[in-house]
Amino acid sequence: MTDLSYNQFRAALKGTPQKEISSAWKLYKEGSYHLPTEEPTVVEAPAPKKAAPKKAAPKKAAPKKAAPKKAAPKKAEKEKDKLSLCNLFISATEELAKKPWKFSETEKKEVAIRLKQIAESTLPAGYTCTPTDSWKLWLGPTSECLLINTTNQMAFKITRTWWQREYNNTIYVDRELLKDNKLIELEKMRYARMGKYVPRHPLPGLECKLPQGVKDIVVNGGQAGGR
Repeated sequence: MTDLSYNQFRAALKGTPQKEISSAWKLYKEGSYHLPTEEPTVVEAPAPKKAAPKKAAPKKAAPKKAAPKKAAPKKAEKEKDKLSLCNLFISATEELAKKPWKFSETEKKEVAIRLKQIAESTLPAGYTCTPTDSWKLWLGPTSECLLINTTNQMAFKITRTWWQREYNNTIYVDRELLKDNKLIELEKMRYARMGKYVPRHPLPGLECKLPQGVKDIVVNGGQAGGR
C-alpha cells in the first residue's frame, strides 16, 4: 500500500519532469520506491537591532582609497573542486586495484592515507555509518549504479566493477534491477538537491560497513573487515 495520493506524490517531486514522475509513481505503487525524507530547516528569528548611540559628526578628512574586496568563492567553483577530487579518488582507487604490483608497501599506505583525506573533504557534513545501516543498490543496464545508505539518507555513485570487487558477495543490501537509468538519474538529482549525493564510491570500512561475506559477519560482527 502507498501512503500518498498521486497529487501528493507529484507535489513531493516538484521540479521533476512528468515522464520521470510517472516512472517513479509506478514503482512507488509497487512498494519499490521510497521518497527520502528531508530534514526540516529551522529558521531562527533575527535578533532585534540595538539603536546605535548618536555620535558627533566627525571632521572631514581626506578620502582614503578603499581596499579592494576579495571575491568570495563561488558555489560552482567549490562544486567543481569537489568533483575533481572525487575523480582523483576514483582513478587512484582503480589504479591501486588493477595494478598493485606498481606500488611498494610504503606507497600503498601513502595512497590509503590520501584516499581517506579526500573522502573526508568530499563527504557531506553530518554523515556517519554503522555496520547495522540499511543499504539499497540500484543497478541499471550500464556500468553506472547508485548505492544508497537508506538509514542515513546518503547516495554514492558507484560502478558495477567496483561493486563486484568490493561487495559482490555481501548480504543485507536491497538490490533493485532497473531496465534503464532514468530512475537512477532521478534519485541522483533528488539527493544532490538535499546535499546528500557523493559523486564517487564510498570508502569501505569507513563510509560503508556492509559485510563482505560470511567470514566478516563471524569475525567482525558484520563490519567490512580489515579496513
